[in-house]
Parts: sequence; C-alpha cells; structure tokens
Amino acid sequence: MSGVTRPAAAGELHWVAPAAVRARLVADADEIAAISASEPWRVRVTERGEAALLGRWREHTDDCAVLGLWCGPSRVPVLVCDLIEVARTQGFGRLLGPLVPASAARPYLDAGLRVVQRIVIYRLDRPGRLIAPEPPARVTVREADSSDLAAIIRIDRAAFDGFWRYDPAQLERLMAEGRAAVAEEDGTLIGYTLATVSGGDGSVARLAVLPGRRRRGVGAMLAFDAASWLAGCGVKVVTLSTQHDNEASRALYEALGFRLIPGELVACASGRFDARD
Repeated sequence: MSGVTRPAAAGELHWVAPAAVRARLVADADEIAAISASEPWRVRVTERGEAALLGRWREHTDDCAVLGLWCGPSRVPVLVCDLIEVARTQGFGRLLGPLVPASAARPYLDAGLRVVQRIVIYRLDRPGRLIAPEPPARVTVREADSSDLAAIIRIDRAAFDGFWRYDPAQLERLMAEGRAAVAEEDGTLIGYTLATVSGGDGSVARLAVLPGRRRRGVGAMLAFDAASWLAGCGVKVVTLSTQHDNEASRALYEALGFRLIPGELVACASGRFDARD
C-alpha cells in the first residue's frame, strides 16, 4: 500500500489546483475538485507539500499515467515508487511517468522506470505566411462537425497504434475544445487534424491520414489548413509534436517549414506488474 502520498483533502486542493491549471491538466479548480471527489486516489499529496495527479492513459489500456508531479528532483524516485503501488492497488498494469525533457529523466530512471517513447517538438513562426501545397486530385479539406466523429474515430484507430490512439470520448472532447478539420476524397473521409489555441499559443494537436492514402499530399493539406486557421485566430507561433522515430511525419513538417526545437521529451514507464498482487 502507498505510504508516502495520500489522497488530498478538500482543504488542500487550493494549492494543488493552480499547478494543475498552469500545466493545462485541468480547466479550473472546479474540475480538480470534481476529480478528487469522485476518484480520490487520483489527486495525491504528501506531508511535505508535494503533489501528484494521476489518471488512466487511455480507456482501452491498463496504463496509469502520472499526469503531473510537483516535487523536487531528489524526491522523484521516492514518489514514483509510491505511485507505482497506488497504480497497482487500483488494478492497473503499469505506471507511465509524465513527459519530461530527456535531460530531466534521470530521477525517473532511478525509480526503476525506463524510456518507452521519445518525442520531438516542431515550431512554425508566422503561420499565416505558409505557402499552400498543391492539393491532390479529388481531395478537399473542410471543417469537421459532430457528424464526422465516427469517421474520425475510424481514422485515428487506423493511423495510430494502441498506445497513441485516442478513445472516442477523448476525441469528442478534443473536437469540442479545439477545431477539427477533415480531408475528404470522393465522399470518404481519409484524414483529419485537430488545432487548439490556449493562452495565445497555437498547436496542431493531431494529424492523421489513413495508411493507404498517405504520401499524396493529404497530410500537407491538413497541416496547412490547421496553420491557416490558427493564423486567423491571431496566433504567431504554432507548435506540434511527433515521435522521434516517425520519419514520415518529421519529413512532412520540415518540408512545410516547421523548425525542430533542440532537445526531446521522453516518457518513461514501469515494467508490467500483476494487478492482483
């Protein structure tokens, strides 16, 4: 059983909530209060004033994710080992650490986690100056609406492996929070993108094209459409992320003019453990 962290009391949320809001893990204090009330194990604190926010990574996996961890680097191994026991007790199969710069990963490795994903970040300045790519024949891009959700779910499942693909509820929420666009060919949806604006910052949060329809310029059309929409929102800089080893995506973004930001982020995970222990 966990002994270092414990569920946060209602009176302690006032100092946990601002950190979670700044990290964009929750919309406001009311959301983290609702999480704490319905699933107390997710919002955790220590007697030293440290805190962690946990959650299921994807509904179709048994991974428990450390969404946020607020403590000094020297305390990371202690808290992570404790959170592994929390995840185990809750019936999960393993613990995922938060995305952190590779240079800050050592404390997570000291806790026994290992790197399972490497992420790179790209940046596009002045998105309004992006030159429109040549569109493939019979392919158009339009803003999506709720009637496109089923097709977007189908595209996401085909485009991403089980670790990265979204659950239907996540996609529905992201479409409501941001702006989705779809690529259509002869009446069939073959790709989609999600763009978001938060605090004046623009992001291409998702770009997916059906495997059989790639390498024809569909991804470039979707990326251009998202960047143009973000520019219309007044955004001056657009960022996006992709896996370090996703050479096709990286080549696409670099061809469009996105610039690689030095450094990379890593996700670490524990080994599998028996949730029945």
